[in-house]
Amino acid sequence: MKHWSFSATWRALTALPVDHFPLLLPGVHRAAAFFILMRLKRLGYSNCRVECSGKGLVVHARR
Repeated sequence: MKHWSFSATWRALTALPVDHFPLLLPGVHRAAAFFILMRLKRLGYSNCRVECSGKGLVVHARR
């Protein structure tokens, strides 16, 4: 049974909202965590981490 959504994963990779953290990304595949971290680092965020939960990814970051 698939617990992730391709469209949710694509939205997280292309249009990640960075206005508040922690950020819950429901239905996002865990392989997207690497790309999310790279994008946050490129935007100047530090202390970034992504945790996998049963419903998706939880993103933590600080500017």
